[in-house]
Amino acid sequence: MRKAAGKTEYEFERVSIRMVKEPPLLSERPVTGPDAAVDLIREFLHDFDRELMVIVNLRTDGAPINMNVMSVGTLGETVSCPREALKASILSNAAKVILFHNHPSGSLKPSAEDIATTDRMIRAYDMLGISLLDHIIIGGRGSYYSMLANRVFDGPGREYCRTVEDLDFPLRRRPDRDRGEER
Repeated sequence: MRKAAGKTEYEFERVSIRMVKEPPLLSERPVTGPDAAVDLIREFLHDFDRELMVIVNLRTDGAPINMNVMSVGTLGETVSCPREALKASILSNAAKVILFHNHPSGSLKPSAEDIATTDRMIRAYDMLGISLLDHIIIGGRGSYYSMLANRVFDGPGREYCRTVEDLDFPLRRRPDRDRGEER
């Protein structure tokens, strides 16, 4: 901040976002289902000793564009932030995405947090018109669990508010409203 003749000038830093290219995933075929998706990513995820959350961005025809490691976690959990996933998908011009994470324990059972993460990601991607096709958990020995194939979720297509009164802006919330009382 600078002061000049009674005025205050604010300096804003200029920033830019750049994609960094890394060695490619090798795929000669589009991703048409869980088996093809797992074939694409299995070798990358199966040897980690901690959980990773990965997004694979796809073109409209299912051809992989790139892969983004969203987070590296601990032995039993990883953090997922929709903003980080969305940024990579938007910059990649993705039409579809598949979410992956590994369970180093080998267990294929999705946790409550895995399901909640999937729900958040479906909602976030749906608002941008990008389809989240599946959330796949990679276990030991090449095994996997597809949430879509196991009907854990139905995919995009949520209902949105239709009236102004239904909008729930976080900054407009008041304690009486949060308790369910009318204003």
